[in-house]
Amino acid sequence: MACTSGGKLEVSQQFPVGLRVLVVDDDVICLRVVEQMLRKCLYNVTSCSQATVALNLLRERKGSFDVVLSDVHMPDMDGFKLLELVGLEMGLPVIMMSADGRTNLVMRGVRHGACDYLIKPIRDEELKNIWQHVVRKKQNDMKEHDHSCSVEDHDRRKRVIDDTEYASSLNEGADADEVNKMQKKRRDSKDEDDETDNDDPSTSKKARVVWSVELHQQFVTAVNQLGIDKAVPKRILELMNVPGLTRENVASHLQSVSSVSDMKRKGDNQGKPLIVYQRRKKREDRD
Repeated sequence: MACTSGGKLEVSQQFPVGLRVLVVDDDVICLRVVEQMLRKCLYNVTSCSQATVALNLLRERKGSFDVVLSDVHMPDMDGFKLLELVGLEMGLPVIMMSADGRTNLVMRGVRHGACDYLIKPIRDEELKNIWQHVVRKKQNDMKEHDHSCSVEDHDRRKRVIDDTEYASSLNEGADADEVNKMQKKRRDSKDEDDETDNDDPSTSKKARVVWSVELHQQFVTAVNQLGIDKAVPKRILELMNVPGLTRENVASHLQSVSSVSDMKRKGDNQGKPLIVYQRRKKREDRD
């Protein structure tokens, strides 16, 4: 199983054997077929015929699954709603599947955070490769964690140095006026640092943003307005116009919900549609 240790992604020799997959489909026959295909890949499979039951299972057994494979059209809960809730609450990669391969549905899945969209009937090769989404998600989480920790460590060291200098001045017998001047200077310096951080997003501490349903909907609306080809973090941020939200927050969310900014639709040798995603990092860097 893929795991993190010492800031590095470690993969066991047996990986992806034992990948923990939750499959959700109201079509019992299709559910059994996909379950058997996944077991042939040596994955640990849990099946649910109801989206609400699957959601409760995920909430009760957090950390027990690596990836979710869900049908789009289900009577008790829309597959896109399940996708959105899983992304917000558990942060797990979700793969959508459906016999309906219309482009607008595929794009809707991407906008809601699907890491892939498989067209039924699903092929063995597609299921064998779903482990890649798990590894990619863990790598993205590690990058965000490392960035946050490095900024916090820098701020902590700076506070320790300031406190040490202040204590040293007191021990050396500085009078009350001098101590007050030093305190004022420290406050003014902190205010200037805060202003500088706000003016320069590249050096500011990465704000911890909770992507609520409402905030995510604003994100989706911005993506819809721009179009999938032009939906880059800078322009999404401008359209959302949310105070405190940074380009880095939007870029991270865009990566976590789609890991892509471009979508291409091809046909295989049997005429079955296949969705292929590719990132265009150069375009984002240029903007």
